[in-house]
Amino acid sequence: MPAPTLNLEDNLTDLFAQAWFSGKLTAIEQHRLQIALLNNALSREDALLVHRLFYAVRRGWLKVSA
Repeated sequence: MPAPTLNLEDNLTDLFAQAWFSGKLTAIEQHRLQIALLNNALSREDALLVHRLFYAVRRGWLKVSA
C-alpha cells in the first residue's frame, strides 16, 4: 500500500522550487510541513524534500518569513 501524500494547495515539488528560488519559506508553509512530517502524511520522497528544506533553513540558505 503506498504512503499517503500531503494535500497541499501547491504541489510539494513546486513549493520546494519556489522556496529555493525565492530564498524564503513562509511560517505557515513551514508549520504545515512540520505537521505533515509529524503525522507521517508524506511519502518517502516528499519527506526527503521537506528535510532538505528544513536543512536549508538551519544552514541559513532559506529564511522563514512571517
